[in-house]
Amino acid sequence: MNISDDELRGLFPITKELVYFDHASTGPMPSSTRTAVETCLDTYSRQAQFDFNVYFSKLARARLLVAKLIGADPEEITFTQNTSEGVYIALINIPMQEGDKVIVMDEVFPTVRYVADHNIPHAQKIYLKFCRKDPVAVLRNNLDKKVKAVVIDHVQFFTGEVIDLPRLSNFLMENEVKLVIDGIQAIGALNMSVKDINIDFLAVGASKWLFGPNGVGFLYVNKKNFKSLNRLHTGWLGASWKNFEDFELNPPLFDDARMFEQGTRNVIGIISLMENCRLLQSYGMDNVEKRILGIKTRLIEGFKELSYDILTPLTGRQSGIVTARPKKDATSVYNLLQSNKIVVSLRNRALRFSPHFYNNEEEANKILEVLRL
Repeated sequence: MNISDDELRGLFPITKELVYFDHASTGPMPSSTRTAVETCLDTYSRQAQFDFNVYFSKLARARLLVAKLIGADPEEITFTQNTSEGVYIALINIPMQEGDKVIVMDEVFPTVRYVADHNIPHAQKIYLKFCRKDPVAVLRNNLDKKVKAVVIDHVQFFTGEVIDLPRLSNFLMENEVKLVIDGIQAIGALNMSVKDINIDFLAVGASKWLFGPNGVGFLYVNKKNFKSLNRLHTGWLGASWKNFEDFELNPPLFDDARMFEQGTRNVIGIISLMENCRLLQSYGMDNVEKRILGIKTRLIEGFKELSYDILTPLTGRQSGIVTARPKKDATSVYNLLQSNKIVVSLRNRALRFSPHFYNNEEEANKILEVLRL
């Protein structure tokens, strides 16, 4: 660990104004990332663009740091605008014929539902409930040769339940079915390596646990799939250009995940993502997860004392989310928290708390004190 707790909190100005436990909604930008963004803006205002070699070296560095965060190889990472675009790229590039099926977790955030329902019209969508169930048992009862993909949230957005990916992925690999994961509620909070799990696609937006900003994310594409995928959602920057001076000979598309980057990139967003990944890795993802789960444990203890209905499963692997329903009207309790400068989410008549690694137990205790009022 290369950064102390005091230094860490100093990187998040939001701690001076708020007790912010809402990272499952939107993450605040660290001051170190803001500095990197300001440097980027300075370049744009002074010379309009990055020098060619600087531009591509920054992209390469960003791709490397994102890959390292999830245990992938850089060529397995393609930059996207958000989780939705990542899921979209995955689904349209899995070879499917008319009448093939895609199984979708019924409890997914609307991200997946809208993409699946409206962008692969040739495929039949089957929605199945996975929460608090054995995912392998769910699929074993609904799998046939027409099923080509399964799409799930790794961490369910409302309760924070973690789906058992290792068992699920091994089962799907044996049946030659692709696994597409919405990982936005996991990456940045949980230590996870795609090399340990047979994931085919992992779509992640940066706006939550990765501290933003909005409008940038990434898609991991398992390299074993490169040759078999369709080549849709490609463009001129999905190719290997040596310079931007000669456009008479067009280079071929990359033969890896980079082929899916269509055109002009959100460089400011990518640089932000790179700096946020650097910060998380400097602290260590094991330490990040341990810190988050320690604060979550303190909250759960307090909710039990308050006789709150805890909606988050307390067995199995834990995420950074804990959701509880108070005995009183949840909206009034939410408003009480807001008036005390405590930020959480109001979801489905319950309160969702999602601390990050710069938060501390003192803040959790303050929340519990307010809830006792």
